[in-house]
Formats: sequence, structure tokens, C-alpha cells
Amino acid sequence: MAMEGIRCGWRCFSLAFRREVRKAFRQPEIHWITWCFPLILFGLIGSNFSEGTLLELPVAVVDNDHSPLSRELIRKLDAGPHAQLEVPVGGLAEAKQRMSSAQDYAMLYIPRDFEADTLGGRQPQVVLFYNALFYGAGLYATQDFPGLMAEMNGNARSYVTAMTGKTLPALPQVTLSYDSLFNASGSYIYYQQFSATIHLLQLFVVTCMIYVLARSKPLLYSSSFSMALLGKLAPYTLIYTTLLMGELGLLVWIFDARMVGNPFYMLAVGFCYVIAAQSIGMLLYTFTRSAITAYTLVGILVGAALTFSGTVMPELSMPLFAQIFANLEPLTHALYAMFGIFLRQVPGKPIIEVCALLMIYPLVAAILIRNRLTARLRMPETLQ
Repeated sequence: MAMEGIRCGWRCFSLAFRREVRKAFRQPEIHWITWCFPLILFGLIGSNFSEGTLLELPVAVVDNDHSPLSRELIRKLDAGPHAQLEVPVGGLAEAKQRMSSAQDYAMLYIPRDFEADTLGGRQPQVVLFYNALFYGAGLYATQDFPGLMAEMNGNARSYVTAMTGKTLPALPQVTLSYDSLFNASGSYIYYQQFSATIHLLQLFVVTCMIYVLARSKPLLYSSSFSMALLGKLAPYTLIYTTLLMGELGLLVWIFDARMVGNPFYMLAVGFCYVIAAQSIGMLLYTFTRSAITAYTLVGILVGAALTFSGTVMPELSMPLFAQIFANLEPLTHALYAMFGIFLRQVPGKPIIEVCALLMIYPLVAAILIRNRLTARLRMPETLQ
């Protein structure tokens, strides 16, 4: 009896698998959801981040001193890769207007008597403002400024000596050194594009599950509903896992990203993450009265996932309730694990733990929809 049950279940699984593959191949909508749209968006995001980082960002300069020292400061900052300096004809008023209208992303302000105060041993203040409303562009426009000011402070003694002809006594020097541990290049590929690729996959997986389940009434007549359901969903598990690995491979081969960890660990996490995302799509379909309502909730889900996954705001800076909500999202765990594999060598034990955690989602979904999915499939679609 047990063997007969296993054979019956396998027949239902394989039959549903083959039917779904043939049906999916003939439906243009499935092609758009499973690989056309994801690859188009991946290409658009890749074109935005093709330079790896933001370069030659427009920065206004207001030089009230017009001294050799201020001109040297302007020349060296303009020679850096991130900022392209421009001097507005209208002075400070025009510079402020240009920055507020996003014509410039930052403004360098050099005060009057800058060189005289430097030679006199006083502490002039050179200020670089940036438009925080354009956080990425504004912040990257200032990247060369801290290092430049540290260099000028280090050369201040020799400059004062040369200009005044007086030898200054030796003073102790304290240097500050800081750098990124895993992304020393500051490239967007290692964070924004990588996280966007994983994040958008969840959107397409959940949407695809709702679309497929809304057209799955024939499963009700299968001799083994559970195995037939698994067979119907299995092709999409394989398709989206392959898609994710292909996109991550493109990051390495085309965009020159470097994967440090074991790619097989990435495959394991990606496979479990796709299954977890499929279970969320099943829950949305089962507990809504229409596919339209389920599609609407996908937008809320994606927005919440983006906000609380650590992509927009670090998880450690969130209050306790937000951290709990973040850990309910499979995207959070998948991102942390994949970032670790992408950027450094990770042992197998943490990967097994993450995969086991992600597999809790389909188990919980199976318990919640066990008696409701069949009833939901029998319900007629409504507009509510």
C-alpha cells in the first residue's frame, strides 16, 4: 500500500510537471513573468550602474578668497574622479539656486581671508554642502573632499614655512585611516545592483505564483492534490533559480564583480529563497477572494520587503518591532547570506542554517493552506 501510494504520488507529480512545462512554453505571459521582464529590468539596472560608481558630478564653487591656496584647493578637488567643479557667475546666490534645483549636487564654500588665516595660525573653515535629497549623487560628490583636506592639513606646515620664511617647530601628527572592509572600491555593483537583483526576483516569483494558481482548478481532480500541486510549481522553482544564478553570473562576467565565496552555496540559498517566495505567493492567493486583490497586495509586500530587509535602512538601527518584522521576511535572510557568499569566504554551517530557516516558510504555508487552498480553487473569481 505504501509503495502504491508513492507510485501514485510520483505519477501525479510528473504528470503535472510535464503538463505545466508544455503549457508554460505556449503562454507568452509566462515568458514575460519568468525571464523576459526580469532580464529587461536587470539590463536597465545594469546600465545605471555600469560605471560602478558615480563620477564627475557637478559641484559649484564659491571662492571668496581668490588666493593661491584657494585655487590650489579647487584645482585638486576638480582633479578627483567624483567632482566636476564649476564657478557660478552669480556667486553664492546662484550656487544655492543651482544646488536646490539639482543642477549641482554640492557646493564648495571658501571663506574670505582663507589663506591669511592659514598663514596666521588661525583655523579657517572650508565647507562642502551637498543636497541630501539626492543622497547617492550628493554624497558621492563629496568623496574626494575628506582626503584632500587631510592632505592640505598635512602640507600646511611646509606651505606656511614657504610663504613666511620662518621655520616652525615640529609638532606631533595624528593620522586617521579608515576604509571599507569588503567593498573597498565603493562600487554600486557590490550592493545596490546585487540587492536589487535578489529583491526584484521575489516580485516576479510571487506574481507568477498568483497567476499560475488562479488557473489551477484542474488540480482538484487529481488523485493526489498535494503532489500534483508540487509538480505544477516545480518548473517555476527551477526557472527562477536558474534565472537568479544567471543574473549573478552576469554580474561577475560582464560587470567585473568578484565572487569570493563558494558558488554552490549561492545556488543552495537561491533555491531555498525561491521556494520561500513561492510560499508567500501561495499564501496571498489562498487568503484573498480574487487574484486582483492578491496582485494588489504584492506591491505592499515588495515595498515592505525593500524597507525592512536592510537595503534601505540597516537592520541594527531599527526599533525592536521593525527588526522582528524584518526577520519575518525571507528576503532579509537571503540577502545577508548571499552578501556573505559574494564578498567573503563563508563556512558551510551558516549556509545550512539559512537554508533551513528559509525552508520554514513553505512548511508554515503548507500548514496554513492545507484545508483552504482547495476551497479557494473552487471559488469563482470576484472583483473584490
